[in-house]
Amino acid sequence: MAGAFVELKSNVKQVEQWLRRIAQRMGTPEPGLRIMGEIVRTSVIRNFETGGRPKKWKGLKPSTLSRKRGGRVLVGQGFAGGLMGSIHARVARDRVFVGTNKVYAAVHQFGARKGQFGTITTKVGAHTRRGRTVRAHTRQMKVPWGDIPARPFLMVQDEDWREMNAALADYVVRGAI
Repeated sequence: MAGAFVELKSNVKQVEQWLRRIAQRMGTPEPGLRIMGEIVRTSVIRNFETGGRPKKWKGLKPSTLSRKRGGRVLVGQGFAGGLMGSIHARVARDRVFVGTNKVYAAVHQFGARKGQFGTITTKVGAHTRRGRTVRAHTRQMKVPWGDIPARPFLMVQDEDWREMNAALADYVVRGAI
């Protein structure tokens, strides 16, 4: 044979064992889906920690800041609860879901206009306002009471795809999770 070449001699039994292990790992997608779900879940949490990626979320209005401590959007309770702490990955037979069970999540993902969800009647207790006593009464309120800008947190970033590809390749070749 002319030119340069490398001759590889192998133990056929070792190669067969290695290929059999890869085939076993490929028999069910669940471990790979678990890897992908955890990578995306971690990335979504990073979206909260950085205040939006790749584009920063719109900041809080002064009226909201005056009621909140710290002013970090949707992260206030951290992992103890709240939206950021509720992000989870769930593997089904042939897919993985990354999301939250919080009912207000869609509003933060997509935003909402003032009054978009209608009007409610709320009870207002007796109180003092500007030195005058106000009796208990009911009041009509729009829901939400102000515009809420979209703060998309459920996003798969470009670097997530690269990380998933590398992790899945590592799993297929080495069985590492």
